[in-house]
Amino acid sequence: MPKYLYTPTSLVSLLLFGLLVCSSCKKRPTLDDEDFQFFTLYSQAVQDEYKLYLSLPPDYDSNKTYPLVVGLDGDNEYQAVGGLIHQLIKNNEIPPVIFVAVGYGSQSMNDKKRNRDYTPTLTTEVEEDSTGGAAQFYTFLSTELYPYLKTNYAVDSTIQQTLLGHSYGGLFTYFALFETQNNPFHNFIAAGSSFWYDSGVIFEYESNYNSSNTDLNKTLYSTMGGLEGLSMLASFAEMNERLKSRNYASFNMQTKLLDNYGHSRSDYISFEQGLIYALNQ
Repeated sequence: MPKYLYTPTSLVSLLLFGLLVCSSCKKRPTLDDEDFQFFTLYSQAVQDEYKLYLSLPPDYDSNKTYPLVVGLDGDNEYQAVGGLIHQLIKNNEIPPVIFVAVGYGSQSMNDKKRNRDYTPTLTTEVEEDSTGGAAQFYTFLSTELYPYLKTNYAVDSTIQQTLLGHSYGGLFTYFALFETQNNPFHNFIAAGSSFWYDSGVIFEYESNYNSSNTDLNKTLYSTMGGLEGLSMLASFAEMNERLKSRNYASFNMQTKLLDNYGHSRSDYISFEQGLIYALNQ
């Protein structure tokens, strides 16, 4: 016998709830593979090869220059995020941008490698044995990938660029926010960030940054799903309060708690709203 038995009334209520949720969701456009350029780039810093998914803006003109948006979890996200960006450009909600998603090209290795690249410290909290490679991955993005893109595409090097990530990718986005060496990024969009990682070690990075710096000339858009666990919600609130209390004169920050969103659904709405916010400052 099932543990829970739904009466017809409760079933109708569930169906109505589902319809309400679905009606509030916009159909999100995606790009096809033909809309992307695919290439690989070997990183000396990480000692590994990355697969890059690059989408140029509509009416791309190599005689002009464009801001750059770098997305993490490229193997899974490139079509959906690329479609979102093109829709925002089409609607004149953001300026034309070059979008590149960073991946690995192998689904079987994706989780282990993202654990390695997106986490700042080595810990046994994660089952996979390779963690703590965020510094090397940041070096790849800032000193290998970014110069490559500036050389081969019409990237506007006078504009600092945008980094976006979700979950562990959000954790890495915060890690990069507090990096001061060779930082090409000005805008940081973090969704459902894994603040819990290694007993909240990212808060130590925030404190270390503050102890050595009097300003943070960056823009941050950060979200958390309202249906996340209590520890995620509490750590999100704590990071927000910490950053607000620093009173950095040049720091722009907007945070949002996404009601009725869980962890897996918070990424695209966050990227959409974050890009509109960050690229219109």
